[in-house]
Amino acid sequence: MKKDRNGSVLEFWDRIRELNVRNTQYRTFVNELFSLLRNHDFGKGDLTTSAIKSNKKISAVIIAKENGVFAGLEEFRFLNRDLKISAIKNDGENVRKGDILIQIDDSARKILERERTSLNLLQRMSGIATATNELARKAKGKAHIAATRKTLWGLVDKKAVSVGGGLTHRLNLSDGIIIKDNHLKILNFNIENALRFAKNKSRCIEIEIENANDALTAARTIKKLTSKSLFAIMFDNMAAKSIREAIKELKNQNLYEHILLEASGNISQNNFIEYANSGVDVISMGFITNSAKVLNLSQEIL
Repeated sequence: MKKDRNGSVLEFWDRIRELNVRNTQYRTFVNELFSLLRNHDFGKGDLTTSAIKSNKKISAVIIAKENGVFAGLEEFRFLNRDLKISAIKNDGENVRKGDILIQIDDSARKILERERTSLNLLQRMSGIATATNELARKAKGKAHIAATRKTLWGLVDKKAVSVGGGLTHRLNLSDGIIIKDNHLKILNFNIENALRFAKNKSRCIEIEIENANDALTAARTIKKLTSKSLFAIMFDNMAAKSIREAIKELKNQNLYEHILLEASGNISQNNFIEYANSGVDVISMGFITNSAKVLNLSQEIL
């Protein structure tokens, strides 16, 4: 690898530069997702706010009800850009129970109509960022934590992982090649042919393997390929001990420097330290986006 290993890891697994509202793809995704959610919540109108005929100007604050990492401010601002919003805390900041995160000044009708959808956004993104940050701190730099495509809110979830200190992984299927077991079945599990077919088709090419022998076969093939691509091996559903032994053999055979390494599958907050100590560059974990607890926030009128 021409770059340092960590630089190659970031190029391979991180797309945070694309996840901001200045980017057309991300802006469109956020708009469409939250238009759908807000319209569903709004229904035919907010009967309660309409009934009390309250359209006076008010101030409201969003408060943390527990400790965590704040995320979602950029998206919140964008979706409520017609409101006066003052940010007290920024994306990625640690917050404590009782902290005021945002102040909103506008009509009661607008603020109350959007309360639930806005809180859902901030709570989910902050919960994902908090879970990711906890794991990243415990890993102590031994391995990066990355998202998967097992998400409910797609790009928004991946943005939250990044705010928490993790890597985004692929944003979509066109964002790199991952040769998985079902792809290998089509080629009668011929790892060499799969990698040869894929070379130069993408800057980032990864192959999923399930045992040490296949890892060595993949690494030997990659070493012989003439390609400008970056290559990675994903240890899928392998025990941390088996991965550690496989990496030791990759180093013994002078194959390690030609590949990046990812562990994935059945990894949770309970066992991920074993994987962080195995020698992989990245640990991808579905639970941080599909099972993370939301961060408890509330909106209060001043």
